[in-house]
Amino acid sequence: MHPSELFAELAKRNNLRSDADLARLIGLTPARISQMRGAKRNLSPRQVASYLHKAEDRGRRVALENPIRPIVEMYPIEGVASKRDAKWELIPTGKKFPRNQALRGYLEKAQGIYLLYDSQGAAIYAGKTEKQGIWKEITNAYNRERSNHQALFVDHPMNGSKFSPAWEQPRQPKKRVVYLYDTAHYFSAYEVVPELIKTIEALVVRAFCNSLSNKKMEKFSGL
Repeated sequence: MHPSELFAELAKRNNLRSDADLARLIGLTPARISQMRGAKRNLSPRQVASYLHKAEDRGRRVALENPIRPIVEMYPIEGVASKRDAKWELIPTGKKFPRNQALRGYLEKAQGIYLLYDSQGAAIYAGKTEKQGIWKEITNAYNRERSNHQALFVDHPMNGSKFSPAWEQPRQPKKRVVYLYDTAHYFSAYEVVPELIKTIEALVVRAFCNSLSNKKMEKFSGL
């Protein structure tokens, strides 16, 4: 096998765009790769095995070093109406909010895990996204009514001018379904390698099953 054939196949399978990327994968310098492309000699079985071993070792190290990357943690929610008042968004991201714009940019590009918290910092919902960006998925969750996300409220008459004290007209607190935008005050988001997204979500949901309003009990991958 000629070196150029091996390099082309490795680049294709690993979605590499340059010799610098290829060099990091197999432990050579870009100059050495260029030199080998023009060589007349084929690679020996030992050389092929060595390069494949280096690529496998690098892949293992990368997987262990950066499987989860925190984008933002416990970020305050400032619910605002989206354009055309179609839904609520977690934070304002107009021109007057460049920091929030930058954060939204990261969330739009990343896939992974997100959490919503109440005013005391207790987690109340966990979710994942494997295909669309975290921003879109967490916004959808923020606007979604969940039958098992309930809170106690007292219904009061809001019309008319007369007020009757509670000792005359007692009103009992009753549970009603609420949206996450009624109760969520903070959020966190984590970029996760695709192979671990389902497993991490399952771990979070199952570990805090009595605290979260998640209705579905997620299962670990392969179970």
